[in-house]
Amino acid sequence: MRLDGWESKMSQALEETGAFEWGTNDCCMFVFRVAEAITGIDYAKPYRGYKTSKGAARRLLKYGGVEGVANNSFGESKKTLLAKRGDAVLVKSNDDLALGVCVGDKIAVVTETGLVLISMREAINAWSI
Repeated sequence: MRLDGWESKMSQALEETGAFEWGTNDCCMFVFRVAEAITGIDYAKPYRGYKTSKGAARRLLKYGGVEGVANNSFGESKKTLLAKRGDAVLVKSNDDLALGVCVGDKIAVVTETGLVLISMREAINAWSI
């Protein structure tokens, strides 16, 4: 369930997002931080503790990859056409999969230089937050 005033809390979380960093601001931790701003729930708790790409890979393997982490955290996925502002979204990032946040007709994803927006047409899957 979303908190009262979730829109402004989501906007603040997006504005405060810096550059990509393993374990604190990678694709999963970014989406968890935004989801916590929206709901008050700390979705990142079971996944914390890694600081490198190898640590992230081990954690992802344990939970079934990025999509498995999203399913484990947010429940059953839904069609991307049903995604609403604030929902988690799966996208292809280079040769991997990554999570982002629906911000209307765009997806906010974290990169080495900070947030970028890509078209929702790039979405593969979505989860309600």
